[in-house]
Amino acid sequence: MSRKLKTLILLLITIISVVSVSGCYDSNEVDDLAYVIAIGVDKADDNSFNLTFQTAVPKSITGGEGESTDIKTFKTDNFLTGLKKTSAYLERKINLSHTKIIVVSEEVAKEGIMAFLNGLQQNIELRPSVEIIVSSEGAQKYIESIKPKLSSSPAKHYDLLFKSFETDFLVKDTQLEDYMYRAKYKSTQPIAIYAAIDKSINDEEKSDNGNKKQEEEDKKDEESSKEDKDKDDKNKGDENKEGSMSVAGLAVFKMDKMVGKLNKDEAMLFALMTSTKNKEIEIVDPLDDRFKVLGNVTKLRTSSSKVKIINGKPQINIKLDLNVDVKAVQSDNDYDDPENGAKLKAAYEQYLNEGIKKLLDKTTKELKSDIFGFAQEAKKNFLTIDDWENANWDDIFVKSEYELMVDVKVRRQS
Repeated sequence: MSRKLKTLILLLITIISVVSVSGCYDSNEVDDLAYVIAIGVDKADDNSFNLTFQTAVPKSITGGEGESTDIKTFKTDNFLTGLKKTSAYLERKINLSHTKIIVVSEEVAKEGIMAFLNGLQQNIELRPSVEIIVSSEGAQKYIESIKPKLSSSPAKHYDLLFKSFETDFLVKDTQLEDYMYRAKYKSTQPIAIYAAIDKSINDEEKSDNGNKKQEEEDKKDEESSKEDKDKDDKNKGDENKEGSMSVAGLAVFKMDKMVGKLNKDEAMLFALMTSTKNKEIEIVDPLDDRFKVLGNVTKLRTSSSKVKIINGKPQINIKLDLNVDVKAVQSDNDYDDPENGAKLKAAYEQYLNEGIKKLLDKTTKELKSDIFGFAQEAKKNFLTIDDWENANWDDIFVKSEYELMVDVKVRRQS
């Protein structure tokens, strides 16, 4: 080996060693950090906020055994102060690189959340893929209600939760970066995940004296059955049932203020109209209304939306070309038969036409929020930016008239 080559190798080893050592300077050990996985914002008195932080130790984030999280709420007038209080309480430096969700109460959402998000987004550790959630029961209650069932990692629990949500609704525009873009540029109004109590979910844990409690409840039911107020008692029992927090649909915003919400069915139709991904839609069996038919619906690329402004009134033409792959039929009806297939096609078209027209009417007349982004198409009617701004889309959008055409092609059962 030549002397020059030896010198070069020695030089490279020296450089690598120096870089490796310098990389550790001023670094933070994993155990010295407190990872915030959920942030909650609730309204407090005196123009203050209650900020809730759910933090996790590293083993919870990396999927280690056991669960170690801490939920703490602080009253403050800004996010940075709350972050400092949390850091002092935990005696660790706060890190937002693993934050999965930002939850705001419905009360806060109706007053506007941009001021809070602007301050939060300045933290370079925060990922733009953080999910925005509006909770009907408050942010603190929502975070405290989350109890991972099949995973000891709270961070992974949130990941799985929203993968399931995307499977249900196929809506991806509820993340921080999408919300901020929509709120600032106004061409499409923001949306967020809406969470509420689902009383159909029984999430109570059984204790050792569960049988005794059940016997007591049975006795009470037996006694109440002898009274004349059966219906009232039942209604009262339904109202007092706590249920469990779950995804209930989408929160609809205008600018940064929440103006209403879509239920699960409406959210599903919104997702179908704004996404090219498959969506499972269940309808009543057109040949036997005792049963249901489940189909995998796909929006084709030939679908389109066109907007024209006529006499100051938007005329919006929506064309939806859809494929339906029948996945499950509860009845014995054969939808491979052409005549039966035609009836199923008509049933799907009727269901989608009626549902989408109601959704368009709700977002336009009631909520007055262009969450579909029709403004993007409307801009094509104007030659200059000044002409577009003078048209005042927010004012004329509520006058929109729709022409909807839904064409369904039913394909053979899988």
